[in-house]
Amino acid sequence: MGLGLRDWWLGRCLRAGSVEARRLAVEKLQGRTDGAALQLLLRAVRDPDPTVRRAAVAALGQFKEEVALGALVQALRDSDEQVQETAVLALRRAESRSAVPALVGLLGHGNARLERRVAQTLQALGWRPSSPEEEARYAVASGDYERAAALGGSAIALLARRFRGGDYAERLAVVRALTRSSGPEVTALLMEALRDEDATVRAAAADGLGQLGVGAAVPALIRALKDAAPAVRAAAAVALGQLRDPQAVDPLIAALEDAQWEVRTAALEALGRLGDRRAWSSVVARLEDVDQEVRQQAAETLGVVGDETVVEKLVLTLLDPHAGVRQAAARALYRIDPGWQRSERVRQLLPKVEAALQHRDVSVQLAAATLLRQITGLSPAELAQQRSHGHPTRRREAAAGILESLVQDADPDVRLTAVEALGRLRLSRSRAVLERCLSDPDPAVAAAALGALSGCHGS
Repeated sequence: MGLGLRDWWLGRCLRAGSVEARRLAVEKLQGRTDGAALQLLLRAVRDPDPTVRRAAVAALGQFKEEVALGALVQALRDSDEQVQETAVLALRRAESRSAVPALVGLLGHGNARLERRVAQTLQALGWRPSSPEEEARYAVASGDYERAAALGGSAIALLARRFRGGDYAERLAVVRALTRSSGPEVTALLMEALRDEDATVRAAAADGLGQLGVGAAVPALIRALKDAAPAVRAAAAVALGQLRDPQAVDPLIAALEDAQWEVRTAALEALGRLGDRRAWSSVVARLEDVDQEVRQQAAETLGVVGDETVVEKLVLTLLDPHAGVRQAAARALYRIDPGWQRSERVRQLLPKVEAALQHRDVSVQLAAATLLRQITGLSPAELAQQRSHGHPTRRREAAAGILESLVQDADPDVRLTAVEALGRLRLSRSRAVLERCLSDPDPAVAAAALGALSGCHGS
């Protein structure tokens, strides 16, 4: 078949020394499906420049002729990965089932993007794996790393190659998937990932080693407690807790001094799992940490270990300004000793509890009042009234001091009770306090203050 003048000219352009001229000639053939265009494209698909070959391969996807499909299959082995990818897409458009064997051969190629295109094309062509080896290669190529990890065997080697050649997202996905498998190859890959350049990958590797119970990883995880990234240090601490190796106790105690609260919290959780008494004094010290989350975890940890020697510290933690810490301390106390309120050692803490009634934080005042009732069965006002009967003046003065602080309580019932009790004490020192109560927003409190003032004329 002879070429027309236009095609003769395009043929000359395809032999030009200029890459741009050859590429433009291929572009002019786009959309044509006649025999002359096919012959010219078959020539262009062997061009030395990959950009020209890529354009020719894309154009060949419009043809159904066997010779065109054969050229596309040949392009799957091109030295340029973009040409290969273009050939894959062209074969998908052409719905060429004869290309399936060649496409299957590209599974395990190594280029994640190309392999994913191949897997998508194979799926579109209705292909399904026929052997465990093909299933492993297909799972990795599809990006289904969890499925690949679950298959084990040769899939782990494929995942290792994907990890070493992948970007951050690929490496992270591989590491997270490895928790679905186990064995020496998985352990080795996770240990390698623990040294990855990206902190998120290192943290995921530490997490995986802990979940899989890799005891051999303990020394590496102890080193990771000093990683530059807080997330890695925290993940390493959690993993060491899961592994429960005694050699991690001292490094975890040291981690309680970490500058980041996340790391201190993770170390506390880990020490709770280990249950080693050497750590208790350090854990107790964290009940006074500057961070609420750390104090809360310290209380939770002490509840897990169940040591009665920490009861008094936990009782005082019930006065923490944060509700979450107080709740954690309460849970811990009931785990250790459901009858802790009846302990004589706890009753010896009453002076500290009563002192907290005058704390500047209202929530601490309320917590102290609640704790006082738990230990004595009396409210602060009832306790003050009880102490005022048959005791020297100094006892009455002490009681008045507690009551005078409670007239500022947020709860009107507490204020009312305190004002009434001050009236019964009949101390002149309380007059100024009661006069201020005349302007209390609660009418009942104001009325009680007026009645109490009539008795405060002498001590």
